[in-house]
Amino acid sequence: MAVNVAKFLRKNSLLKQRKGLLQGNLVDFFRFKRASRALLSEDYKKKQENPKNNLPPVRNETDAKGVFAMLIRNQLVHPGEKLSSAKAKENQLVPKKGTPWFLPLQKAELTPDEYYIWFYNEKSPWDIVLGFGVIAAVFTLILFPLWPAFMRKGVWYLSMAMLGLIALFFVIAIIRLIIFVITYVILSPGLWIFPNLFEDCGFIDSFKPFYAWNYPKEKKSKKSKKKAAAQSPLEQIPEKKTSTPASTSSSKPNQSTNVKRKATLEEVDE
Repeated sequence: MAVNVAKFLRKNSLLKQRKGLLQGNLVDFFRFKRASRALLSEDYKKKQENPKNNLPPVRNETDAKGVFAMLIRNQLVHPGEKLSSAKAKENQLVPKKGTPWFLPLQKAELTPDEYYIWFYNEKSPWDIVLGFGVIAAVFTLILFPLWPAFMRKGVWYLSMAMLGLIALFFVIAIIRLIIFVITYVILSPGLWIFPNLFEDCGFIDSFKPFYAWNYPKEKKSKKSKKKAAAQSPLEQIPEKKTSTPASTSSSKPNQSTNVKRKATLEEVDE
C-alpha cells in the first residue's frame, strides 16, 4: 500500500519537486505541506475510490500525516535539513547554485515547511530490459558446457587472442624501457620507442611516432610572455628606410623632415 501512495506522489505536480544533493548524489526533494495537499486533493479521492489502486483513505490532515508516516517507515522518503551556502562550507561541501545540499535527519516532525527527500524511484522500461539482459547473460555463461562445439571453439580462440594482445603490450613496454636505458647511458638524452604509448590519446595515436628522443619540452618563460604582450603595435612594425633624392638641398631641412614623418604615418595606417 505504501508503494502505491509513493507512485501517486512521485510525479505529482502539486509537490513542486526540485533537485538537491545528498551525500554527493542528485535527489528530488519537496516540502511536507505540498505532499499533504496532494493527499487531500480530489485526484487522490477519485483514485482511492477505485479498489484496484489500493490506496488508503485520507479525509483530513491527521489522515494525511498517518499515510505520510507510512512512507517514512517503509524508507520511501526521508527527512532532510536544507543547508545554506555558509553551512555547506562548514560541512566541507561545495555549494552549487540552484542545487542545495541536504543532511539526513533522524527525526521527522511532519511540520509544513519540513523538507523530505525521495528514496523511491519508479522503474523505467529500460531497467526491465536491462534486468532481463543480465539474467540472459548469466544463464548463457552457466550453460556454457551445453554450447555447440563450434561456439566453444570460437570463444576459446577469441580469449587466446585477447590474452595475446595483452602480453604483446607488456612486451612492448619492457622492450622500450630497455632501449631507453641503454641509449640514455650511451647516447644521452635517450631514445623512446612509441613515446606516446602511455599518453592520453587514441589507440592509433599511441603508436605515432615510432621513436623520439627524450628532449625536454621547451617552455616559454613568463617574463618573455609579459614582454611580448606589453610590446605596443607600433614597436612590432618594422621600420622602413626611406631614401631621400640626391638633389635635395641642405637649405630645406624642415621640408625633408616633414616628408619622412608623413611617410612613416602612412605605413602605420596601412
